[in-house]
Amino acid sequence: MISVALVHGGIKPLFFSWRLYHSIASRPTPPVTLEEVDDRELQEQLQRVITAETRDAIMEASGSLCLLGCSAGLRSLDEKEYFTQQALRAYVEGRTHKALEQFVDGMNAMCLAEKIRSHIEELEPLFVGGPKALQLQDLLDLFSVSFAEPGSNRHRAQNQTVMFWNDWLIEVDEGTRPVTLEQILVFVSVLNSIPPLGFPRRPTIEFLQCDDGSRKLYPEANTCEVTLRLPIHQTYDSFVLYMESGLIQAPTFGFL
Repeated sequence: MISVALVHGGIKPLFFSWRLYHSIASRPTPPVTLEEVDDRELQEQLQRVITAETRDAIMEASGSLCLLGCSAGLRSLDEKEYFTQQALRAYVEGRTHKALEQFVDGMNAMCLAEKIRSHIEELEPLFVGGPKALQLQDLLDLFSVSFAEPGSNRHRAQNQTVMFWNDWLIEVDEGTRPVTLEQILVFVSVLNSIPPLGFPRRPTIEFLQCDDGSRKLYPEANTCEVTLRLPIHQTYDSFVLYMESGLIQAPTFGFL
């Protein structure tokens, strides 16, 4: 399901741990920490082994450690760190090894695990780090602008509108406006985040300029083509007023 979702432009599976991602890529993983053990009793036993000054704590943990395939027979307390790390790896990585193999087989249904091994750094942002909020630069870089012929009155009006648009996005990002960057993207595309592989074609900004001299005050969007049509206004305040009014009046645009 993860492979198919990514290949078809679905959401990013941003819930992978760094260890899981690098295990899929067949890369070495760092020492396991106690925090990665979700069994509270085992975690406490291993903590006592780490801080032990006698063999008593090791004997107390012997039952759990034997289940992990770790012998409790240490020759000296100097070996306790190595011994504990082996137990941690056995719990976090060893006992899940078969499940990981099945998971990788599923990922390879669309050759995804193979691509991760080949492009581990480039693909990591798709899997690791948790959900990330839409950034100002994401929207500034997202659109290509369809300008009229340079030097024309239309081009001058469009250029001013793009400056209004950029200034407005900065204010939205700063949290001083009643709308969010995500609301703007939803209005244009029905999505509140940019697909991991991008849109099928680059989103476009067009302008609402009528040949008969009439004016359109509010923004429009074609969500199928991911096209935003900006209204032409003489002042920044007027542009912002109608942009925000249009977005706020269409809070569920594109949703069923």
